[in-house]
Amino acid sequence: MQQAEKLSKLNFFLDDVKVNDKNFHLRLGANFPIISDIYQKLYAYSPHKEEAFELLMLSLVKNFEERSALQKKRDLTRVANPNWYSSEKIVGMMLYVDLFDTDFNGLKEKIPYLRNLGINTVHLMPFLDVPEFENDGGYAVRNYREVNPKFGTMKDFEALVKEFQKNDMNLIMDFVLNHCADQHQWAVEARKGNPKYKDFFYFFPDRNLPNAYERTMIEIFPDTSPGNFTYLPESDQWVMTLFYGYQWDLNYKNPMVLVEMIDTMLFWSNKGIDIFRLDAVAFMWKEIGKFSQNLPEVHLLLQLFKLCGQIVAPGVGYIAEAIVAPEEIIKYFGEGLAQGDECDIAYNANFMALSWEALATGNTNLLKKSMNAVPKKPRNTTWINYARCHDDIGLGFDDKLVTELGLDSLQHRLYILKHYCDGFNGSFALGQRFMIEHETGNARISGSMAALCGFEKAMKENNENEFQLAIKRINLQHAVILSLGGLPMIYSGDEVALPNNYDYLNDESKKYDNRWLHRSKMNWSLVENIKDTPSAEALVYKRLKQLIEIRKQTPAFADSNDLEYIDYENTHLLVYKKTDNKDVVYVIANFSGFDTFFESSLFANLNGNKLFNLLTESEMEINEKNFISAYDVLWLRE
Repeated sequence: MQQAEKLSKLNFFLDDVKVNDKNFHLRLGANFPIISDIYQKLYAYSPHKEEAFELLMLSLVKNFEERSALQKKRDLTRVANPNWYSSEKIVGMMLYVDLFDTDFNGLKEKIPYLRNLGINTVHLMPFLDVPEFENDGGYAVRNYREVNPKFGTMKDFEALVKEFQKNDMNLIMDFVLNHCADQHQWAVEARKGNPKYKDFFYFFPDRNLPNAYERTMIEIFPDTSPGNFTYLPESDQWVMTLFYGYQWDLNYKNPMVLVEMIDTMLFWSNKGIDIFRLDAVAFMWKEIGKFSQNLPEVHLLLQLFKLCGQIVAPGVGYIAEAIVAPEEIIKYFGEGLAQGDECDIAYNANFMALSWEALATGNTNLLKKSMNAVPKKPRNTTWINYARCHDDIGLGFDDKLVTELGLDSLQHRLYILKHYCDGFNGSFALGQRFMIEHETGNARISGSMAALCGFEKAMKENNENEFQLAIKRINLQHAVILSLGGLPMIYSGDEVALPNNYDYLNDESKKYDNRWLHRSKMNWSLVENIKDTPSAEALVYKRLKQLIEIRKQTPAFADSNDLEYIDYENTHLLVYKKTDNKDVVYVIANFSGFDTFFESSLFANLNGNKLFNLLTESEMEINEKNFISAYDVLWLRE
């Protein structure tokens, strides 16, 4: 679209806009040309092009008019501090509403518990309306504008949000972009043959085109949902279903789908969502003959979501849930002219997987080598750093880097699986394989933090020495994610070392998916009088609470693109440096079960021979050789 044409179109649209808000008009004017260009690239040949674009613009006006004065005030505060989600003050927890405390009202009552631990950002796992049985843990959405009735009503949700805002807490929502449930009204109409809604999905009269697509598609759940298409016998047709057969992929080649989803996102922005976790974004665009993941059109779609969001709700942040290779994940922050116009936050999945690899081997070489290979991210973007989450642990290492260390890539993965899932060599872990590749034996790993770090096994064996080592491993994982910079995300239950949940095997809707192994119901009896309880669980809680408190008092732990990994020869240790205008903090983490040493040469240009240990609140004299015990972590400030 030519510049004159874009300006004419903008002026024509602005003449009809009755919104009397200078900031809205400035944001609309600044973003409109970019939105027009991107939209044209994607939809130049769509028969719905003009109608959908007009509906999109009307949606922006409508949703801004409906945005509350409080939300607009929060927007302006955050626009003045665009890196707010990277602050050292931000600490998150992800949780399932019903597993944490039954419903929205129960969660509201537990806000003091979250605040006492130091949590001020909560990622609510999917809470929208879903079918009762097959719903992929809430990721098969039946209605994007209704909450799941088992959690309460929309009024209950709004009351929860109000309480969060009163306590200066942030709310993260899962927004499932790639697919919806086959019971969604769009899918119901499509099944009936309604052409409008059939075009919301990918329908095929036979297997010819599906077979062509399959050649460049991966299988996401090869064990439980092989293939990427589902047959509909009632209409003798096939529909694209990359995840499960009851999750139909949305067809973003139809701009009407884009408009519906952006309007829905803005609807939830107005309900008080602070950050959207954009789910499964890597798969949003498919092309025959191309690897249907991370295609350029995916990034254009995400830019449209972000730009439209900036016009209406500029204080809202966006997370890319793209568990892909480092050179691909960096692209989700925006490249070139689009830097800052895509996602603000992404999952540091590579570091998460590598931290478990280092814990299994007691060797940090692959972790250090892989982190140094990650391209530098743009300023004002950040990572979510996490040790566990609701999902499995995929061993997605770079084969080339593994080979450069003299290791066989497959055999190395199989060793890690044996360590975490088979008790190999006296391992402390009680994990299980998820989605086994039967040809190679490769798999992903399920299991709670407590199970993978040896806490659950120590409890079964009543082994005090193993208890202490397990607590140190849990503390190690948390100390690292809290000090890397960015947004640390604690997985609910890990703060009190909840064990694996084996009850899922008794649930017909869950027993086929062992990721429910690490989706345990919170045990509130563990936190009763936790300040005075001498239990091992209480010790885990108290150490995490201490780490969070220290993080919030340490500006160097904010993310200012200042993370520097130090290439140190001791293979047991991970060493990195974080800086602030005034402070330099060194983090030294021993990933092995052996006591070891580090030399004073590790610290460049050290002024004097003492550093302040933030964790013990005492000075540490730095000698030529310095002791660090098994699984210990040091936070040392100059």
